[in-house]
Amino acid sequence: MDKLTSKRLTKIFVLFTAWIGLGQSAALACSCFTPPPNDELRIADVVFAGKAIAENKVGWWPSWISFKRDPPFIERAEDVNQDRTTFEVTTVWKGKIFAKTSVVSGGPCGYGFRHGEEYIVYATWFEEKLVTHACMRNNELRDAGEDLAAFGSGRAPEPNPPLAHNYIGKLITIFLLLSVLGLAGWQAWRKYGAGSHEQTHFTS
Repeated sequence: MDKLTSKRLTKIFVLFTAWIGLGQSAALACSCFTPPPNDELRIADVVFAGKAIAENKVGWWPSWISFKRDPPFIERAEDVNQDRTTFEVTTVWKGKIFAKTSVVSGGPCGYGFRHGEEYIVYATWFEEKLVTHACMRNNELRDAGEDLAAFGSGRAPEPNPPLAHNYIGKLITIFLLLSVLGLAGWQAWRKYGAGSHEQTHFTS
């Protein structure tokens, strides 16, 4: 191996090592100021206590598909490195929360919820999803004495809507989308396919 090749390999190795180091630093560099309970209560859209009962990655079907009432009706989540945790909610202090509610967290400042543990959860609405992160006052419920003392007893969550209602809404959305695609295909066939067929028939 000549000196020039050796220098190039050394430079590549140094750059690669620095890149990994920067990536690790970015992942660990999540420092933030956590406000007192009542201040966090004003900042958050929802605050509740519940047990983490399920978790899945945002990115595998069907969790990476979201349905909307407005075009394009179906949307793919861009961040596939997020976790969606479902909670069995026991107490609500702020916001409209159902008995089973999901919260998304991820990235370098994501908060890791453990299955089977009870938490106090602070979250905000973003693109029709509840999201949270490590800089909010999320905590295991047994260690959240300061928050519980500040908020009082709270209220019970609302019952989840029937599953049939959710499926009907999604089926209507899919039907509308297929109708739009079918209409567009039919118009394209009339403009290009039918005209091309008539021209071929006339030539022959």
